[in-house]
Amino acid sequence: MKKEINKLALKILKGSGIYREYSDKDLMDATLIFIEVFMTKMHDHHKEKLSQKQLERLAEEAGKSIRQTILLFTGVDMHKVLQIKLWRINLLKLLLNMMTRN
Repeated sequence: MKKEINKLALKILKGSGIYREYSDKDLMDATLIFIEVFMTKMHDHHKEKLSQKQLERLAEEAGKSIRQTILLFTGVDMHKVLQIKLWRINLLKLLLNMMTRN
């Protein structure tokens, strides 16, 4: 996983300064990767000092803060994007299920 993230980061850096169009879904996908790494690093940094319950509260507050920051600076509500993404996944599952029944 580390090599894939590094390759992606280097590819993005090589194109730095080039304007690209990104969809709300692209932002959601990139944010999910960021949150995975961020939450792991946050947990590692605080695990010796905080209880599990405190870590959970900290993670919840961090998630809210990230969501609010994205909404403030981009106008994209990640909850809405995630709901649309989950709706599409469920629709695809339903369609595949219907196709395999025949």
